Amino acid sequence: MNTSANNSTGKFSLVVGGPFHTALRRLGLVGTDLLPSQRAAIGLALIAWLLPALLVVAQSLLESHYSGWGFFTDGTVYARYLVAIWVMIATERYADGRIVILTRQFREAQLLSDNGQREFTAILTSADRRSGSALAEVIILAVVLVWSGLTASFAVELAGSSWEGTVAAGEVTLSWAGEIARFISNPLFLFLVLRWIWRFLVWSVLLFRISRLPLELTPLHPDRTGGLGFLAIYPGIFSGLIFALSCVIASSILKDLSFSHHSSEAIWIVLLGWIMMCLFLFLGPMLVFVRPLYMLREQALLDYGRLAHQHHLAFHRKWIGEARNGGELIGSPEPSSVSDLNASVETVLRMRLFPVDRAAVVQLVIAAGVPMLAVVGSQVSFLELLKWVAGSIL
Repeated sequence: MNTSANNSTGKFSLVVGGPFHTALRRLGLVGTDLLPSQRAAIGLALIAWLLPALLVVAQSLLESHYSGWGFFTDGTVYARYLVAIWVMIATERYADGRIVILTRQFREAQLLSDNGQREFTAILTSADRRSGSALAEVIILAVVLVWSGLTASFAVELAGSSWEGTVAAGEVTLSWAGEIARFISNPLFLFLVLRWIWRFLVWSVLLFRISRLPLELTPLHPDRTGGLGFLAIYPGIFSGLIFALSCVIASSILKDLSFSHHSSEAIWIVLLGWIMMCLFLFLGPMLVFVRPLYMLREQALLDYGRLAHQHHLAFHRKWIGEARNGGELIGSPEPSSVSDLNASVETVLRMRLFPVDRAAVVQLVIAAGVPMLAVVGSQVSFLELLKWVAGSIL
């Protein structure tokens, strides 16, 4: 169980807690704030990459029939073991900071009633417990070990022969590096991926439960989402996961392109499809706030529309229905109240039902798209790309 949600501040963390985090803490790989340090990120990445690298060198030198030097030119190895593992650990501190800001804002912005405050604390405690669930991590570990064991031989068979092993007479023989990758490197990478996905599911459920609380939203809030505009910073929590997965996918595409030819159209469809899938999956949980925002906007249109109508009718009767000198309006606050009410109704009409802004979308696109520039570069020369960008701007 996490300890952060039980302290006096009611802090919630997706990062702190669970057997894996406990192991890092006992190894001295977390800071005083209980968050993983850069040593943890670098150390785990090096373990995943260096162990098979050393075994590749050793077996290649000791056994003449084996040559695993392709390990050092395999981009997927660097993407999985060095980049992805490092990013998924290194961004936990940043993700935790975003989570603290978001959960604290619900209280400090007075978005919760007294009853809502108690329910909110209970919801955070429940989510905190789930995010650090020992059972969840044990299941994840079992899944990745089984999956890695089943797919190790298949990968070698598909490639015919690689640093992971060889195929002879239909039999797959894993190399020393292949065995260590099967039981350590690949499981570590997959464990971290599934652990982040579990956190995403916990966070999605948390947002759903929050959306069902009696929120104190205001239709006149300048963020045009009733006061929920701050939720647009949420994608930053999972930008590290998206970037890590994009690096792995980009390296796999490049590796596949070195063996087979695919049309440029198919490659562009894959790239755009991946970015769109990231937007759909990671912005999708925000849809839970559409219902409360729709109801808020609908009620506000009735309330402010009725108030504006009553006010304007009274204004018309007073200033138009009776014979008056226009000079009497000078210094009167009543025309200003007409303008203020009109502005209020226009603010309600401009309300958005989805608390996500352009910056949130751009952040996800950058995280998912930057690693894919390597694939784009393999299809379009830098000079052509520069000409296209210049032509679009000029």
